[in-house]
Amino acid sequence: MSESAVIARIARAVAVRAGVSVGIGDDAAVFSGSPTMVAAHDMLVAGVHFRPETRSWADVGHTALAVNLSDLAAMGAEPVCALVGLALPANLPGTVVDDLYAAMEMLATEHGCTIAGGDTSAAATAMVGVTAIGRMPEGCAPVLRSGGRPGDLLIVTGDLGGSAAGLEILTDGKDSPHAEQLIARHRRPRPLVANGRALMQAGVSAMLDCSDGLALDATRLGEASGCRVVIDLERVPVQEGVAQVAEALGVAASVFAATGGEDYELIASVAPDRLGAIQAGLDRPAVVVGRLESGAGSCFVAAGREVAISRRGWEHHV
Repeated sequence: MSESAVIARIARAVAVRAGVSVGIGDDAAVFSGSPTMVAAHDMLVAGVHFRPETRSWADVGHTALAVNLSDLAAMGAEPVCALVGLALPANLPGTVVDDLYAAMEMLATEHGCTIAGGDTSAAATAMVGVTAIGRMPEGCAPVLRSGGRPGDLLIVTGDLGGSAAGLEILTDGKDSPHAEQLIARHRRPRPLVANGRALMQAGVSAMLDCSDGLALDATRLGEASGCRVVIDLERVPVQEGVAQVAEALGVAASVFAATGGEDYELIASVAPDRLGAIQAGLDRPAVVVGRLESGAGSCFVAAGREVAISRRGWEHHV
């Protein structure tokens, strides 16, 4: 089954009860009360999410926390603490734990977040699961995926394709004059917490982070909002150096950037009259890459014509 199918089955099996206002289906769960608290959980599994030969254990620790902080950013929340579940094979040296937690602590310090506990276990395969808990600023509500409306513009906070290109360089020997920057983008994603808060406060209507690829994640935003998504591939911001990797694979750079995943930029929908205010609050200019329309599904256009894309992003199958 696809990851989406598994999540849908889980959502049918459980109920949202008192104390939780948003359950399964967004970047983070939302707790009722004041201040409003949110919680996100992601796992990294060796051989699925990372390969020890392409990422150091410090890279794994950084990434495990970063992807969860990115989920908090997509809600507009401020990180408070994280709980870490760690399972390791018995033959690994103790320095693995040192490296994992030193990197997590460095990133946690940067965002005022405390590694507050968790659990450890032995396992045949290394796994790191993180639950990150965040707090909404006073008087602010989390931004959900479901708030988009027909007529909204679709924006992304920065260049795409870098992480996927970095992975291609590491695993398949592809080359780029910017290989070092692309590999760094893959190994050490940056959670855009401050930009998520700025987008929330400036009034975006819906938001999520770009973890599985712009094409797939924007489609999820559209589905949650009950809208059709139109993405203009000519507007997709492509990270420097990605084009050379895409060319070696025989893929258009814009398509590669829109479907690669793991960039952890933020995708948001915004009413056109709010775009100026939103741009003013960011530390980088957001790029308009499309729009929401009445209807369902998604489409991709270039030079005014619809373009077929066979693969829209990364999705697990279990």
